[in-house]
Amino acid sequence: MHGPSILRTYAISICMVFVITIAWCIRTVYVSPANSAANTLKQATQVQARSQLSESTLQAEMHNTGNSSTLNSSTKSELFQLTGALRPGQSQPIPDAKDVQDIPVFDVSFYNERGNLISGWLAISSPHAPVIILTHGTPGDRVDMVKRAAFLFKHGYTVLLFDFQSYGKSQGVMSTLGMVESGDILAAIAFLHSYPDTLDSKIGVLGLSMGATAAVLAAARSTDISALIAESCPVDATRVPGDVPNDQVRNADRQLVEEVYGVDITLARPIDVVDKLSGRTAIFFINGDIDSQTPLGGMNALYNAAGNPKQSWVVNGAGHAQSFSVDPVDYETRVDQFFDAYLG
Repeated sequence: MHGPSILRTYAISICMVFVITIAWCIRTVYVSPANSAANTLKQATQVQARSQLSESTLQAEMHNTGNSSTLNSSTKSELFQLTGALRPGQSQPIPDAKDVQDIPVFDVSFYNERGNLISGWLAISSPHAPVIILTHGTPGDRVDMVKRAAFLFKHGYTVLLFDFQSYGKSQGVMSTLGMVESGDILAAIAFLHSYPDTLDSKIGVLGLSMGATAAVLAAARSTDISALIAESCPVDATRVPGDVPNDQVRNADRQLVEEVYGVDITLARPIDVVDKLSGRTAIFFINGDIDSQTPLGGMNALYNAAGNPKQSWVVNGAGHAQSFSVDPVDYETRVDQFFDAYLG
């Protein structure tokens, strides 16, 4: 007599459990953009420390990129020994976003044009505020740019910091001194233009050393960068003594990057493309007067080659990438004023 009633109750209970299970699954898939990026990063294959990259690992990475080898094993071994600057190692641990004290960042990630997952942090000042992308040098990662990002954020800018491909937590095979990294900047811009709070934001870039090389190369390919600060920017990234000490190493870098990426690293020359920014991207060169890696003469050459609008600043007593640490007050004032003038 009570059989149908009991069966009906049992069936309803089963349906409720099923509905709750489905709802929970949907909840785990649809999370906030910050958590989504964090989960993606946790699931992504983590890059080995570049200082531990072996020849066999390089071969495996090259296989994953789909590039076939054109060099014999003996030549490849010789090149590998000479190209240490292309595998600079991780300079410092990347902290969790919640542990960053200077600025309220959250995790984001996006893919570059080669399919590498790029890992970074975003801090939203206010919806639709202009965004400053901060790009690090080599060896280095996003942590090097936190102090600069903090004062820009305090001034009212949204900031994006990320690790270039093969650096920090980002995927990739090796550094290319700005060539492939320029594509990472373009991927960052595409990400910002798809993110609700920044999709119509004006874009500025502050690049340091290799990050400056990558920024100039990116701006030559894109009309989306309204203002660019090139700090300690080389004329030719393959002629920086600390990274490429002689022509033998430069040739080895060229051959190995060609083998892995199919690009010519010797084209990482801001001096050849900086004139393309004329009339659309304002550029501000900053350099120390005792910089032995990217000497003052190089900055002057870049300034002369660039079109308007442009400006420059020489920081007395600053070596390579030291302008901010040597004169932080003047640095903050000049950088804020520059971005205010061209980002509105």
